[in-house]
Amino acid sequence: MSNESQKFGSVVLATSACIAGCGGESTGTVVVEVSGEEAPVVGYPAGDIAFIDGWSIDFDHIFVAVEGFYLAEGDRSQTLEADNTVIDLTDGDQELWMFAGVPAQRWSDVEYVITEPTATSRRVGTVTEADVTAMATAGVSFRMIGTATHPTHGDYDFDVAIPMSVHASECVSGRDGTDGIVVPVNGTHQTQITLHLDHLFFDSARAEEPNLRFEAWAAVAGDDDLITYADLASQNLADLVGIDGMPLVDDEGAPIAYEPPASGLPMQNLQAFLLAEAFTIGHFEGEGHCDYHDHDAH
Repeated sequence: MSNESQKFGSVVLATSACIAGCGGESTGTVVVEVSGEEAPVVGYPAGDIAFIDGWSIDFDHIFVAVEGFYLAEGDRSQTLEADNTVIDLTDGDQELWMFAGVPAQRWSDVEYVITEPTATSRRVGTVTEADVTAMATAGVSFRMIGTATHPTHGDYDFDVAIPMSVHASECVSGRDGTDGIVVPVNGTHQTQITLHLDHLFFDSARAEEPNLRFEAWAAVAGDDDLITYADLASQNLADLVGIDGMPLVDDEGAPIAYEPPASGLPMQNLQAFLLAEAFTIGHFEGEGHCDYHDHDAH
C-alpha cells in the first residue's frame, strides 16, 4: 500500500469520531466546512470579480466531491474519518465533517483530496442520488451547470464536468498566514476548504492578476448553444477564435492569447488549460494556498 493509501485508507460514513489512540492527552474538535465564497450563490460579477469581456454568469449547480482530511506535525500524523462527500456549492457554505478527540496542538500540514465520488458517497444539502450517480459514472469530481449571458451575444448554457483528482497538501491558513491549524484544548477549530471558482475562467496561469474571459468558451458551443468540457478541446490556445469564427481579439483589436503554466500543457487547447486551472481552485481558510498534486498518481 502506498503512503497515500495509508494516509487516506479506509473511511467510514461518519461525521464525528474520536481518533483512535488519543488516550488521556488533551484533545479538541475540528469542524471542516467547504465554501465557494459568494460566486456560486450570486454568480459573476461577484463583488469586484467580473469578466473583462462583458459576460455574466448564473450557476444552477456546482457539484464537488471531497474526501480524506489529514493532519501531520513532524513525524506524527492523524488520518481522520473523512468519507467521500458531495456538496453543491450553490447551497452556500456546507459542513463536511466534525472530528472530536483530535490531539490539541499545532498541525502544520493539512491535506485534503478532491476526487470522484462513488455510488455510496454521502450527500449534503440538496444533492440528489442521481447527481452523485451521474458524477460517479462519468468519473468526475467537479461539475458546474449554469448560464452565461452577454449583452450582444445572448445566453449560452454550460454543463462542464471536470475529471480531476487533486491532492492538496501543506495548506497555509488564509486567516493568519500560518501553516495548518491549531486544535485548542477542549475547544473547537472551525476550518474551511475554500474553492476559488474564478480560476476556471482565467486567461493566464502565470500572471499575478489574470483576467476572467468567457468568449473563448462560448465560441465552441454547439448548435444548441450548450458548452461542455469536450467542446473546449476544439479551442486552440495558439489560435483562439471568437463567436464570429474570426480570431479572438480584445476591444482594441489586439489578438488574445491564453498563457499556459510555465510547465506547459499536454495539449495546447482550452480544455487542457481549464484542467490545469481546476487543479488550483482548492484553497484553505479563505486565501490560503496549498501544494497541488495528482491524487491518481500516488
